[in-house]
Amino acid sequence: MTPRPPPDPAGPGPGPLAGPADPHATVAELAGCLTGAARDGQALDAFLYAAGMLQAAEDRLAGSWMVPRRLVRHLQDGADPTAGGRAGARGAAALERAAVTLAGRAPALGTAARWVRALAGATDELAALVLRPAPFPSVLYRRLERLTGWWDGRSAGGAGLRRVLGSAVRRPPSCFCSFDQYPDDLVELARRFDAVRPLPADLPLLVVGVRTSGSYLGPLLAAALRQAGHRAVLGGTVRPGQAVLAGRERELAWLVAAGGQVLVVDDPPVTGRSLLEVASGLHARGFAADAVSVLVAVEREPPDLGPFRVVALPGSDWRVQELVSPAAVEALVRRSVPGAADWPRLEVGPAVCPGRGLHRSLPVTGHPADGPPVPLRVETVGLGHLGRRAAEYAAALPGLVPEVLALEGGLMVRREQPGDTPVSAEAASRYVAARQRALALGADRTARLVGRGPVWEEAGRLFAPLFGRWSAVLRPLLADPVARELTRAARPYVVDGRTSAGRWTGRDGRWAKTDWAEGAFSHLDLASCDPAWDLAGLAVSLTALGRPGRAAEVRTGYERLTGERIGAARWCLAQLVQVQHGSGDLPAGRAARRRASARAVQGFLAEEYLDGLPAPPEGAGGGDGPGAGWCVLDLDGVLETDPLGFPAGSPLGMLALRALRAHGFRPLLATGRSLPELQDRCLAYGLAGGVAEYGAVVHLPGRPPLPLADRDGAGVRALAARSADLEVDPLARWTARVSRRQPDGRRTGLDGRTAERIAAATGTRTVRGEQQTDFLPPGVGKAAGVRALLAELGDPGAVPVFAAGDGPADLELLRLARLGVAPAHAPAELRSVARVSAAAYQAGLAEGVAALLGHRPGGCPRCRPPRPAPGSRALLALLALPEAGRAGMPARLAELSLAVGALALSGERERERG
Repeated sequence: MTPRPPPDPAGPGPGPLAGPADPHATVAELAGCLTGAARDGQALDAFLYAAGMLQAAEDRLAGSWMVPRRLVRHLQDGADPTAGGRAGARGAAALERAAVTLAGRAPALGTAARWVRALAGATDELAALVLRPAPFPSVLYRRLERLTGWWDGRSAGGAGLRRVLGSAVRRPPSCFCSFDQYPDDLVELARRFDAVRPLPADLPLLVVGVRTSGSYLGPLLAAALRQAGHRAVLGGTVRPGQAVLAGRERELAWLVAAGGQVLVVDDPPVTGRSLLEVASGLHARGFAADAVSVLVAVEREPPDLGPFRVVALPGSDWRVQELVSPAAVEALVRRSVPGAADWPRLEVGPAVCPGRGLHRSLPVTGHPADGPPVPLRVETVGLGHLGRRAAEYAAALPGLVPEVLALEGGLMVRREQPGDTPVSAEAASRYVAARQRALALGADRTARLVGRGPVWEEAGRLFAPLFGRWSAVLRPLLADPVARELTRAARPYVVDGRTSAGRWTGRDGRWAKTDWAEGAFSHLDLASCDPAWDLAGLAVSLTALGRPGRAAEVRTGYERLTGERIGAARWCLAQLVQVQHGSGDLPAGRAARRRASARAVQGFLAEEYLDGLPAPPEGAGGGDGPGAGWCVLDLDGVLETDPLGFPAGSPLGMLALRALRAHGFRPLLATGRSLPELQDRCLAYGLAGGVAEYGAVVHLPGRPPLPLADRDGAGVRALAARSADLEVDPLARWTARVSRRQPDGRRTGLDGRTAERIAAATGTRTVRGEQQTDFLPPGVGKAAGVRALLAELGDPGAVPVFAAGDGPADLELLRLARLGVAPAHAPAELRSVARVSAAAYQAGLAEGVAALLGHRPGGCPRCRPPRPAPGSRALLALLALPEAGRAGMPARLAELSLAVGALALSGERERERG
């Protein structure tokens, strides 16, 4: 069959989706696309498909799906410069090599390995064709047909190959998706390497690409070196954390003996850690440090890789800079936009790149002779079929995204839609629902992306601190399955991935989603097919912008439009990962992320335990329960703990709060935390009010704050700002919460001498904590704050019937209450004024509430909570792990194991019904 001539460079207008719609296409799907691209003479697309197949297949053969991979990563992440650390790294590498060697003895894997080597050779030839365009060679086309024939039954042995590699999926490459890199950049890197390291033409060179981008960049760099005159260029790829080119020991030994040079290539680095890891691995295999070079395009400064040579291509020299120059953009617009060739004037604004791995964007304004100005925008979108997705998605979403006018050479021309109105929750929900219909996928493949940072894996990692030193073993067994099942999409689609409020434009009740294709091919991984991921991105953003009411409407609006319910646990996980890893106008800064994460868990717990309870009674004390009255609860160590890196409640704590409310008691909060954090909890839990910052300020919902302190914490903050390693909580106002940043990233309280010096200079007193030291104005205390709060609530002189606290700052409060309770971990000085529980943390609070009620919380029909859904039960079991301290951990691990099993069984039944 004679290949068709290549299409017109401008290409046809946007049409129906072509090729595999799923960014994580399988090798079999890519094989079909590769055949079609070769038949049409599209060398670039053929190369991109082949490189994607190669990456997916090599990942599978390297054993990234095997359980030992987690142990390898754990050993290497824990390695340090000490002898013990080096031993751990060597042990990890030995384990990896052994696993690959054993796997390689299976006949089916041997067949797969030979097929992959043949595919690598064809990919090299396609790379050469991309760099030097020419008619598609018929011999290469026949080779590709033979390779892809394994997947459609035309070749003997295809069944075994499909069994081994059939489920392997491509990971979109950052280099030609998120980063504006072009094949010409690899030619320039090869030229610069030759300039700094002239070598004989016959000296062997080994190009090692760091997967994923290295699967694309490596063959192109190798082709550029061959075309520059190097006659012995070999190639290979490796993923950081894996043994370097396992199974090719003889080849590496020959290269070392021949004095060969190694060139490592990857996309623009942040820290260079992956590059250093791969270079060090090659050095450990026998290559001298001087024989290992790293070739990378960089957006800013080249990374410092110690003894290894770095050949860098700075951002100012990337090929894309020529393509987005004013002259080039004007020429693109005039030849591709209808009527633009006749415009008398065309203004091109400066190119802007919002951040690392984000595409360049230029405003363009056309001035027709007989009409109003025409606002346009030119954006880089990626190469070949990877870039065409932007136009294909736009064609599938008419009226919801700006109109695409042209796509050429990785640059897209679209209409600019001005707008200054924040997007409505209804419009955003409608967009997600429409996108789910238009860009539907046959299956959710994100569960296969182990080790590649999909949303479910990042969600599982959030809970790793709960398992302590056993996290490397227990997290994959107990946290990851929960996260994977909760984020599995029943109706999968190509998510937007970037839905924060700043990525919409609208006016007069009509909005358009900008940046609609970037998130589907993001350098941040975060693969998902779940609408909750898109909806949570906007909800978290709206909350961060001070619009929590609108945020809640995003979820309910989608449910109303589609009939698909997003459970509380699923919603909580999506928000948590968005807070930690999402992009756009989401919470920035450690304090803001901690607060946003805490809010996500508060909403989940409130929905599971407090929804449906009658509203708290109005007036003083109130309530119709036996002995109903005011109950005052501390937060840290009593209602919440923070092993997750942010304060979070637990099932027992919320069950105790539910029981108090269900029996007519009026819970209040008294905390050392800031006023905004107190307000969050009062809103989420439906509480009548509380005191924040150790009683320095009173909060009642719907009323202005009532400060009780005669000064704020400005003096302490000013002194702390003089020390670079001291960090002040930006949310606290009337007190000052100061932490010391340790070199390993931990936050601790101040040493006694520093705390005393600051307190003496500012006339404050201190409250010491493990992670912070608090500085309080004179006369401030929780008991005094609670008295003022009760007076504001219309019950002056009332005595709380119950109080729970765990620190010296709670002493007077516990003495004030009729029943004061302290968990088992509280200091000895509280024992004289409080009933000390046998259990710690929230379990201790539950014991105290049981003493007040006469039965355990949830032990009667009045306070028993609804039975949670399997997903919620599993997430609650995770949050329950720290609620009783170390003594309670074994029992809670057993409960979690049962919940994980029940969730898995429930998921299987739902999929069978579906």
